Amino acid sequence: MRCKSCSGEGLLRCPDCSGEGFDYGIHKCETCSGEGEFACSTCEGTGKVGIMDKLKSKA
Repeated sequence: MRCKSCSGEGLLRCPDCSGEGFDYGIHKCETCSGEGEFACSTCEGTGKVGIMDKLKSKA
């Protein structure tokens, strides 16, 4: 199943830098290593979630 948290892409925009990769306009964002995105924790960057994992997360 496609991961809804990341729309199946496996990556999420970094909330600390709004996906720009830069913190305060000039410094590279340490949270995302400056690339502006990081692997989705729900699917661990794969973009997909197994049906059993989906059911377990609802419980």
